[in-house]
Amino acid sequence: MKQSGPTSAVFVAAIVGILVSLFTILIAVASIAGMSMLALEATPPFAKTLAVTMMGLFGGLAIFGIFTSVAVLRLKSWARVSMLVWGGVMAAFCGLILLFTAFVPLPETPAGASVSLPFLRLLISAMYGIPFLIGIWWLLLFNQSAVKERFLAGAIVDGQPVSNPQPRCPLPLAILAGFTIFSAGFSLLLPFTNFPVNPILFGYRFQGVFGVVLFYLSAALVLAGAIGMLRLKRWSYPLMLAQYFFWMASGTITLVRPNYDLNLHEMLAQMNLPEGQMGQAAIAQTRVFGVLSLIPGVLLIWLMLYFHTRFVEACAAKETQLST
Repeated sequence: MKQSGPTSAVFVAAIVGILVSLFTILIAVASIAGMSMLALEATPPFAKTLAVTMMGLFGGLAIFGIFTSVAVLRLKSWARVSMLVWGGVMAAFCGLILLFTAFVPLPETPAGASVSLPFLRLLISAMYGIPFLIGIWWLLLFNQSAVKERFLAGAIVDGQPVSNPQPRCPLPLAILAGFTIFSAGFSLLLPFTNFPVNPILFGYRFQGVFGVVLFYLSAALVLAGAIGMLRLKRWSYPLMLAQYFFWMASGTITLVRPNYDLNLHEMLAQMNLPEGQMGQAAIAQTRVFGVLSLIPGVLLIWLMLYFHTRFVEACAAKETQLST
């Protein structure tokens, strides 16, 4: 007789997902309440609105995380895929932050500050290291064959187990699409926070209404491609790959052009950042950060090319199911 119900490891993973989501909601609510009560005259005008918007978005995602974790306990097939996608997003996002924390020099703290630079680096590593490990754990757990079989056995349609599951986007591409949707969706909120929106293409900075329109157009194309990949639309693959090549070329040329420092100074001036050592350190280190940010772009292009065949096969399988 086959076992029913989640395994102990899946049960623990679901409980961890609920606890992480509840903790995120608590932090989001506390942060929004705290920023609403505090008067932050020394900060740029967009900082408070941007922080509140970000916390609200994280709180909404955490609510979805609770529903997903409950669905994992009920062995819903979509919940396993969702846990894999969010595990990959957590591992990728937190892994990049840990990488930058390790290799990018942080601005020196002012003299007499209560928090030292080594303690700040340790705090950042702990904050993002725990979600990184949880994401890796979810990826390994929900990819196990025994776990897959348990979720497939729990998938019931009209009282019968599903013997021919729906074709799905290859998991690495699904994780990439989920991360892209999360990033692009959040970026759509930036113009509403009074954050200066100045897209830079091949070293040329676009301002004003045209810059905002260009920003929304690029975000819309990214969202369309990512959603299309999750829905196994053939047109989404060349759209996403072309955009990765385009932004890699634009970023590389922007970094090597002589007007890079001028563009950066003008953008920082728009943000009304406080003058001093912190601002100078940010200007000096941003080129290093930009060069390091090109490395994930190369890996993403390789990932897209490597899984091209599997994506096309999944698209063909879906089209065959729809036709029959």
